[in-house]
Amino acid sequence: MSRRSRSRGLFPVVALALAGTLVACGSSTGPGSDPDGSGDGEIGGELTLATSPEQNRGLELFYDQFEEETGATIDAEFQQVDSLNEQLRIQITSGTAPDMFRSAPGSSVPSAVLSLAGEGNVMDLSDQPWVEQVPDSFLPLMSNDDGLFAYPMSGQGLLMFYNRSVFEEVGVEVPTTWTEFLDVCEQIKAAGTTPIALGLGTPAYIQFIPYMLSASLVANLDPDFIEQRAAGETTFAESEGWHETWEKFLSLIELGYTTDQPLGVASDQTIQQVGTGDAAMIALTSGSAAVLADYAPGGLDDIGIFALPATDDPAETWTPFSPDYLVVNANAENAPTALAFLEYLSDPARAAQYAEETAMVPALANADPVDNDLNDVLQVFRDEDRTTPFANHLWPNGEVQQVLMATGQQVVEGTKTIDELLAEMDAAFGDGA
Repeated sequence: MSRRSRSRGLFPVVALALAGTLVACGSSTGPGSDPDGSGDGEIGGELTLATSPEQNRGLELFYDQFEEETGATIDAEFQQVDSLNEQLRIQITSGTAPDMFRSAPGSSVPSAVLSLAGEGNVMDLSDQPWVEQVPDSFLPLMSNDDGLFAYPMSGQGLLMFYNRSVFEEVGVEVPTTWTEFLDVCEQIKAAGTTPIALGLGTPAYIQFIPYMLSASLVANLDPDFIEQRAAGETTFAESEGWHETWEKFLSLIELGYTTDQPLGVASDQTIQQVGTGDAAMIALTSGSAAVLADYAPGGLDDIGIFALPATDDPAETWTPFSPDYLVVNANAENAPTALAFLEYLSDPARAAQYAEETAMVPALANADPVDNDLNDVLQVFRDEDRTTPFANHLWPNGEVQQVLMATGQQVVEGTKTIDELLAEMDAAFGDGA
């Protein structure tokens, strides 16, 4: 865990001027000191914030600026997501949670937005001026009948990243169908290079390829599945799309297209292998692009990106795309400054700066465009409505994801079957949400 603390003198005149600006920008009530956003508090004092390393990387661009313009002091800590989620639950229970903190979409984990909202632990932000710029596709992951409870920092894609030099040396092009993808893997394997770096020694990485395949095979081809599953009208075990997802994932391992014995290899090792050209491709969240680039001699210029196809019709390829959130503690000690900081971040130029620094896509519709390969690839899918949230973000609890990771490893090692995995996912999902 890292912590950043600093103290600055207060500048009340500037703070009041910014407060006036924030109200003028269109907030129906203005930043407030109480959970209902009544707008009675002043901006300033100490703002406590807990984020992930990826979020903090982008937010550091603005800490000093915001402090200088408002007189507030930001006390920000960051740590890996799993540890952060565990700590936040303890802090929320004990009443010591920070004013603002990172939260996951939907109800996927106990510290996810809608889980916290159902407990009354996060502030309703539906009256804030930036809300009208939130994409419709993000709304089900951050709102319910009682309000809207999160600020989307950026959009994160789940994609295949590849080493351009390896593709050029082997003489292969970016695939647009499943058959083409298998052919690319075969040619790279024949050239003596590992086609797909797969580090399942880091349990979370077993999700990535199945989520990409299921985006096309389930979210696209069976669009009512999640609603029907929530209503108890179907199951994972009955889903042809989920069966095909796991069959295709396993086939990549069985055909020798992935890292040998992937359960014994950590993800950081496989990321390095793609950066250095010892492997050709890797499935990653877009937020990890900067880490991959650090291993490549030419940085991001050496890395290409494509959406993983799952069928032989390119028009059927969908890709996972989910937001990354900040939420405001319903019992925040400095709610006015927390709301002001979110409005500060929502400036179109700052939203674009944050996305560029974190190798993500701006979440708000009015953000300035970002010119990079990630945006170029994802924008096509966004424009054509061929994106879907990460699969686990639509599930009613975090247990389904935990089963997928744990039992999924047993499927890879051959001690359990796909049928057993899907049955266990059904049991974790429950009879209905």
